[in-house]
Amino acid sequence: MDNYVCYHLHTMDSLLDSCTNYKDYIDYAIELGQKAIGFSEHGNIYNWVSKWAYCKEKGIKYIHGIEIYLTETLEEKIRDNYHTILIAKNKEGFKELNTLYFLSTRPDHIYYKPRLTFDEFLDISDNIIKISACVQSPLNKWYKKIVQSEQTSCIDENVRNKYISLLQKYDYYEIQYHNMQEQIEYNQFLYDMSQIYNKPLIAATDTHSLNSYKAECRTILQYGKTDGVWGDEENECDLTYKSYDELVKAFEIQNSLPMDIVLQAIENTNRV
Repeated sequence: MDNYVCYHLHTMDSLLDSCTNYKDYIDYAIELGQKAIGFSEHGNIYNWVSKWAYCKEKGIKYIHGIEIYLTETLEEKIRDNYHTILIAKNKEGFKELNTLYFLSTRPDHIYYKPRLTFDEFLDISDNIIKISACVQSPLNKWYKKIVQSEQTSCIDENVRNKYISLLQKYDYYEIQYHNMQEQIEYNQFLYDMSQIYNKPLIAATDTHSLNSYKAECRTILQYGKTDGVWGDEENECDLTYKSYDELVKAFEIQNSLPMDIVLQAIENTNRV
């Protein structure tokens, strides 16, 4: 039977960005017959022991991850906070990921969010799987910088070289199904880059809510943020937990890439 493993997943431990308890996700994954589940909280690994223990109790594999924030530099106070997924591949990767998390929380690294620099990211070992994440990824944001600089005939070679280093460092480029123009263009760009740099595509849901009710609760919760609601509804982002069939259907509706490419990306997800 076709199935899917959700690895880009946020619980209420992604503070003010989800109202769903990790147990609800795990229970639903088991109900769908999924064999593993990953957690990628925003900038933290809170309650990972409890998540691991509940997965073990329920007989599903726990995947240790984080959606880390990246910054171009610590020298200037710039609120860039790019998103990137890190997943521990093995025991050494587990220890390295935890060390990186604690590094990101040092006073000299925090600026609104706990962060790693691009250079620190480029030093991460092969014991950690590195995935490009959502439209908040440095690949998407730097791609726009490159395009803008080319349009003005002013290309900074340092920017270009750093950008290429990031493209080469990721193990997987992450496509998502959200039916908005920025995501569609980003998926297509990642596919092009996957051909150039021989990097597999991986399919993500960027799940923030178990279901539509929990999504409404999340929207209300976000009114408590100083910057207001993020506007996922306006961008046609459905961030609820997806079965395999629901995920495939969402990509069909988006129609950003041929479905054989999408299905291979989903299979790559399961292989990871």
